Amino acid sequence: MSKQPAIRVATPDDLNGLATMCQRAFIHSPPQTFYARLRAPLTTEPKDQKARDNQIKFLKFLLRRSWYLDARITVVVVDDNDGKQRIVAVTIWRPPLKPESPKAPSALSTLRMGILPVLLSWGIGVKNRTSEITQAAQSVLEEGYKIRNLPGSPDDSWYLLLAGVDPDYQKRGYMGVLLREAFDNVPDALFTLEANSPSSRDVYKKFGFEVVKEITIAKGKVDARGVAATGDSATGFPMFPMIRVSNQV
Repeated sequence: MSKQPAIRVATPDDLNGLATMCQRAFIHSPPQTFYARLRAPLTTEPKDQKARDNQIKFLKFLLRRSWYLDARITVVVVDDNDGKQRIVAVTIWRPPLKPESPKAPSALSTLRMGILPVLLSWGIGVKNRTSEITQAAQSVLEEGYKIRNLPGSPDDSWYLLLAGVDPDYQKRGYMGVLLREAFDNVPDALFTLEANSPSSRDVYKKFGFEVVKEITIAKGKVDARGVAATGDSATGFPMFPMIRVSNQV
């Protein structure tokens, strides 16, 4: 079979497999390490199987909630060595919010999406930890809109909820393929995101995104990896809210 990658919109049947793939991609994600209250970096060793399973629970919930909110979930699919199709990269874009956009899910819908296993695994405080990042980034993006005299607000942009590539398939240009596909889909739109590492920030810069300013998350609580820490080690981790104004790339 052809080894050329294909791009398509995800289906509901893809979501569980995507969560597993994303767990591998985000095993060292500072935000998700912070959400999970980990006291050591996550590894692929058997001792960390439960912690990895807990991360998958969170990602399943995130994917199901994104689907409910009509996010555009786009994937790269390749044929593996056995001739089977394998999803190796994903982007999740929340479209601009409009009056007709789906409203926040009800408590019952949220339960059906799998929030309870997340709360049982990571604690009820995970809501506050996710809000800490969301609110800090949203404030900076709003500031960026004002500085650039952009119309509307960040809610009017295509916002990148998540982007990841399977570690076995990184550095093959798949993220660039997905970003260009998104830009071509809505060529006159504004796009926003938060990069959670200097390396991802630099990737997005290549595709026309500009940093509004660097922010530090959870200083005094975690180290630069998102691992729980105290004292001088509790530096927090950087995030980079970014805006792409026009189809430059």
